[in-house]
Amino acid sequence: MPPNCVIEVDDVLQEWTWREQFDLIHMRNMIGSFDSLEWDRVYQHCFEKMAPGGWIEQIEAGPFITSDDGSLPADSALSSWGPLLQTCGDRAGRSCDIVLTMSESIKNAGFVDVHEKVYKWPIGPWPRDQKFKEAGMVNCQHWMSGMEGWCMWLLTKFGDPEPWTKEQVHVYCAKIRSELKNPYFHAYHKARRVWARKPMPGEVPPRSSASSSSTARANS
Repeated sequence: MPPNCVIEVDDVLQEWTWREQFDLIHMRNMIGSFDSLEWDRVYQHCFEKMAPGGWIEQIEAGPFITSDDGSLPADSALSSWGPLLQTCGDRAGRSCDIVLTMSESIKNAGFVDVHEKVYKWPIGPWPRDQKFKEAGMVNCQHWMSGMEGWCMWLLTKFGDPEPWTKEQVHVYCAKIRSELKNPYFHAYHKARRVWARKPMPGEVPPRSSASSSSTARANS
Protein backbone atom coordinates (compact mmCIF):
# COMPACT_ATOMS: atom_id res chain seq x y z
CA MET A 1 0.00 0.00 0.00
CA PRO A 2 1.38 3.47 -0.87
CA PRO A 3 2.64 5.34 2.22
CA ASN A 4 0.30 8.27 1.49
CA CYS A 5 -2.79 6.03 1.35
CA VAL A 6 -4.98 6.05 4.46
CA ILE A 7 -8.05 3.83 4.81
CA GLU A 8 -10.84 5.16 7.00
CA VAL A 9 -14.20 3.54 7.74
CA ASP A 10 -17.11 5.91 8.36
CA ASP A 11 -20.85 6.34 7.82
CA VAL A 12 -21.35 8.47 4.71
CA LEU A 13 -24.88 9.36 5.80
CA GLN A 14 -23.60 11.16 8.87
CA GLU A 15 -21.91 14.56 8.87
CA TRP A 16 -18.62 14.53 6.99
CA THR A 17 -15.97 15.76 9.43
CA TRP A 18 -12.93 15.86 7.12
CA ARG A 19 -11.32 19.29 7.19
CA GLU A 20 -9.81 19.14 3.72
CA GLN A 21 -11.86 19.35 0.56
CA PHE A 22 -11.60 16.58 -2.01
CA ASP A 23 -10.47 16.87 -5.62
CA LEU A 24 -11.94 13.47 -6.52
CA ILE A 25 -14.65 11.35 -4.96
CA HIS A 26 -15.08 7.88 -6.46
CA MET A 27 -17.91 5.47 -5.62
CA ARG A 28 -18.73 2.01 -6.92
CA ASN A 29 -20.73 -1.09 -6.04
CA MET A 30 -23.08 0.89 -3.80
CA ILE A 31 -26.20 -0.58 -5.37
CA GLY A 32 -28.93 -1.29 -2.82
CA SER A 33 -27.14 0.63 -0.05
CA PHE A 34 -29.57 3.53 0.42
CA ASP A 35 -33.08 4.72 -0.27
CA SER A 36 -33.64 7.68 -2.62
CA LEU A 37 -33.52 10.33 0.12
CA GLU A 38 -30.32 8.86 1.53
CA TRP A 39 -28.76 8.91 -1.93
CA ASP A 40 -29.61 12.62 -2.20
CA ARG A 41 -27.89 13.14 1.16
CA VAL A 42 -24.76 11.30 0.01
CA TYR A 43 -24.50 13.37 -3.17
CA GLN A 44 -25.06 16.58 -1.20
CA HIS A 45 -22.26 15.63 1.20
CA CYS A 46 -20.03 14.99 -1.82
CA PHE A 47 -20.85 18.40 -3.28
CA GLU A 48 -20.26 20.25 -0.01
CA LYS A 49 -16.88 18.61 0.62
CA MET A 50 -15.69 18.81 -2.99
CA ALA A 51 -13.17 21.48 -3.94
CA PRO A 52 -14.34 23.78 -6.75
CA GLY A 53 -13.36 22.16 -10.03
CA GLY A 54 -13.16 18.71 -8.40
CA TRP A 55 -14.80 15.64 -9.88
CA ILE A 56 -17.21 12.99 -8.67
CA GLU A 57 -17.29 9.58 -10.34
CA GLN A 58 -19.65 6.66 -9.73
CA ILE A 59 -19.70 3.24 -11.37
CA GLU A 60 -22.56 0.81 -10.80
CA ALA A 61 -23.55 -2.43 -12.50
CA GLY A 62 -27.20 -3.12 -13.20
CA PRO A 63 -28.65 -6.34 -11.77
CA PHE A 64 -30.24 -7.65 -14.98
CA ILE A 65 -28.30 -10.45 -16.69
CA THR A 66 -28.85 -11.28 -20.35
CA SER A 67 -27.20 -12.50 -23.55
CA ASP A 68 -27.38 -11.13 -27.08
CA ASP A 69 -27.35 -14.50 -28.81
CA GLY A 70 -30.04 -16.23 -26.74
CA SER A 71 -27.52 -18.55 -25.10
CA LEU A 72 -28.77 -17.72 -21.59
CA PRO A 73 -32.06 -19.59 -20.97
CA ALA A 74 -34.99 -17.54 -19.73
CA ASP A 75 -35.54 -20.03 -16.90
CA SER A 76 -31.92 -19.89 -15.68
CA ALA A 77 -31.02 -18.69 -12.20
CA LEU A 78 -28.92 -15.93 -13.75
CA SER A 79 -31.92 -14.63 -15.68
CA SER A 80 -33.97 -14.53 -12.49
CA TRP A 81 -31.33 -12.58 -10.55
CA GLY A 82 -32.21 -9.08 -11.79
CA PRO A 83 -36.00 -9.23 -11.44
CA LEU A 84 -35.67 -10.92 -8.05
CA LEU A 85 -33.27 -8.35 -6.60
CA GLN A 86 -35.26 -5.51 -8.10
CA THR A 87 -38.45 -6.76 -6.41
CA CYS A 88 -36.72 -7.31 -3.06
CA GLY A 89 -34.92 -3.97 -3.27
CA ASP A 90 -38.18 -2.15 -3.94
CA ARG A 91 -39.75 -3.88 -0.94
CA ALA A 92 -36.83 -2.77 1.20
CA GLY A 93 -37.02 0.78 -0.16
CA ARG A 94 -33.53 0.43 -1.63
CA SER A 95 -33.61 0.34 -5.39
CA CYS A 96 -31.22 -2.12 -7.00
CA ASP A 97 -31.36 -0.26 -10.30
CA ILE A 98 -29.87 3.12 -9.38
CA VAL A 99 -27.91 3.08 -12.63
CA LEU A 100 -30.97 4.75 -14.16
CA THR A 101 -31.17 7.59 -11.63
CA MET A 102 -27.67 8.45 -10.44
CA SER A 103 -26.86 10.82 -13.32
CA GLU A 104 -29.90 13.00 -12.61
CA SER A 105 -29.33 12.82 -8.85
CA ILE A 106 -25.71 13.94 -9.20
CA LYS A 107 -26.81 16.85 -11.39
CA ASN A 108 -29.51 17.81 -8.89
CA ALA A 109 -26.86 18.02 -6.16
CA GLY A 110 -25.25 20.90 -8.07
CA PHE A 111 -22.62 19.21 -10.22
CA VAL A 112 -22.10 20.26 -13.84
CA ASP A 113 -20.47 18.69 -16.92
CA VAL A 114 -22.35 15.48 -16.20
CA HIS A 115 -21.18 12.63 -18.43
CA GLU A 116 -22.17 8.99 -18.54
CA LYS A 117 -20.95 5.90 -20.34
CA VAL A 118 -22.63 2.50 -20.51
CA TYR A 119 -20.53 -0.67 -20.73
CA LYS A 120 -21.54 -4.21 -21.61
CA TRP A 121 -19.75 -6.09 -18.85
CA PRO A 122 -19.30 -9.80 -19.67
CA ILE A 123 -19.44 -12.47 -16.99
CA GLY A 124 -16.96 -15.22 -17.83
CA PRO A 125 -14.21 -15.63 -20.44
CA TRP A 126 -16.52 -16.08 -23.44
CA PRO A 127 -15.75 -12.86 -25.46
CA ARG A 128 -13.30 -13.22 -28.35
CA ASP A 129 -11.78 -9.81 -27.73
CA GLN A 130 -8.89 -10.24 -25.27
CA LYS A 131 -9.69 -7.11 -23.27
CA PHE A 132 -13.30 -8.13 -22.72
CA LYS A 133 -12.25 -11.72 -22.07
CA GLU A 134 -10.02 -10.58 -19.20
CA ALA A 135 -12.75 -8.27 -17.90
CA GLY A 136 -15.20 -11.18 -18.00
CA MET A 137 -12.84 -13.44 -16.05
CA VAL A 138 -12.37 -10.81 -13.35
CA ASN A 139 -16.11 -10.14 -13.21
CA CYS A 140 -16.85 -13.85 -12.92
CA GLN A 141 -14.59 -14.13 -9.88
CA HIS A 142 -16.26 -11.01 -8.49
CA TRP A 143 -19.62 -12.76 -8.79
CA MET A 144 -18.37 -16.06 -7.39
CA SER A 145 -17.06 -14.46 -4.22
CA GLY A 146 -19.57 -11.65 -3.76
CA MET A 147 -23.06 -12.77 -4.75
CA GLU A 148 -24.02 -14.29 -1.41
CA GLY A 149 -23.20 -11.07 0.40
CA TRP A 150 -25.15 -9.05 -2.17
CA CYS A 151 -28.38 -11.00 -1.78
CA MET A 152 -28.45 -12.63 1.68
CA TRP A 153 -29.98 -9.68 3.56
CA LEU A 154 -32.46 -8.83 0.82
CA LEU A 155 -33.70 -12.38 0.28
CA THR A 156 -33.95 -13.34 3.97
CA LYS A 157 -35.73 -10.09 4.87
CA PHE A 158 -37.72 -9.18 1.75
CA GLY A 159 -37.69 -12.36 -0.37
CA ASP A 160 -40.29 -13.04 -3.03
CA PRO A 161 -42.98 -14.22 -2.41
CA GLU A 162 -41.90 -14.45 1.24
CA PRO A 163 -38.57 -14.20 3.10
CA TRP A 164 -36.17 -16.99 2.20
CA THR A 165 -34.22 -19.16 4.60
CA LYS A 166 -30.43 -18.98 4.57
CA GLU A 167 -30.39 -22.51 3.17
CA GLN A 168 -32.54 -21.42 0.23
CA VAL A 169 -30.14 -18.56 -0.47
CA HIS A 170 -27.18 -20.96 -0.38
CA VAL A 171 -28.90 -23.27 -2.89
CA TYR A 172 -29.78 -20.36 -5.17
CA CYS A 173 -26.22 -19.04 -5.14
CA ALA A 174 -24.90 -22.53 -5.87
CA LYS A 175 -27.11 -22.67 -8.98
CA ILE A 176 -25.77 -19.32 -10.14
CA ARG A 177 -22.17 -20.39 -9.56
CA SER A 178 -22.81 -23.50 -11.63
CA GLU A 179 -24.25 -21.43 -14.48
CA LEU A 180 -21.35 -18.99 -14.33
CA LYS A 181 -19.04 -21.90 -15.12
CA ASN A 182 -21.03 -22.83 -18.24
CA PRO A 183 -18.93 -21.68 -21.24
CA TYR A 184 -21.99 -21.73 -23.50
CA PHE A 185 -23.76 -18.97 -21.56
CA HIS A 186 -22.64 -15.65 -23.07
CA ALA A 187 -23.94 -13.67 -20.11
CA TYR A 188 -23.36 -10.01 -19.41
CA HIS A 189 -24.88 -7.10 -17.55
CA LYS A 190 -24.63 -3.39 -18.16
CA ALA A 191 -22.50 -1.09 -16.04
CA ARG A 192 -22.91 2.66 -16.04
CA ARG A 193 -20.19 5.20 -15.27
CA VAL A 194 -21.19 8.76 -14.38
CA TRP A 195 -18.74 11.58 -13.74
CA ALA A 196 -19.33 15.28 -13.12
CA ARG A 197 -17.58 18.43 -11.92
CA LYS A 198 -18.24 20.89 -9.12
CA PRO A 199 -18.49 24.36 -10.70
CA MET A 200 -15.97 27.07 -9.95
CA PRO A 201 -17.08 30.08 -7.86
CA GLY A 202 -19.19 32.40 -10.00
CA GLU A 203 -19.55 29.84 -12.78
CA VAL A 204 -23.00 29.86 -14.36
CA PRO A 205 -24.21 26.31 -15.10
CA PRO A 206 -25.34 25.75 -18.71
CA ARG A 207 -29.08 25.77 -19.29
CA SER A 208 -29.08 22.47 -21.11
CA SER A 209 -29.50 19.52 -18.76
CA ALA A 210 -28.53 16.95 -21.35
CA SER A 211 -25.52 14.86 -20.44
CA SER A 212 -23.15 13.28 -22.90
CA SER A 213 -23.28 9.54 -23.17
CA SER A 214 -21.69 6.65 -25.01
CA THR A 215 -21.67 2.87 -24.96
CA ALA A 216 -18.85 0.33 -24.96
CA ARG A 217 -19.64 -3.18 -26.16
CA ALA A 218 -18.20 -6.63 -25.59
CA ASN A 219 -17.55 -8.65 -28.73
CA SER A 220 -19.21 -12.03 -28.59
